[in-house]
Amino acid sequence: MAHGAESVPFAFVAEAERYQSNVTPPERPVSVRGVCTGLLITALLAAGLATAVVLGTPALSSAA
Repeated sequence: MAHGAESVPFAFVAEAERYQSNVTPPERPVSVRGVCTGLLITALLAAGLATAVVLGTPALSSAA
């Protein structure tokens, strides 16, 4: 503990961990840029998985 710092009672720490605020955060506005970014990331992930399947399928065949 740092020099000069006051100790905190354990009950206070436990009570602080249980505290839940009744204040709801404001909703974030939906932007076109955010939607396009999400769609681009989803498309890239889907393309990557499809490419992995296409390139990995010949390795699974039993013919030599």
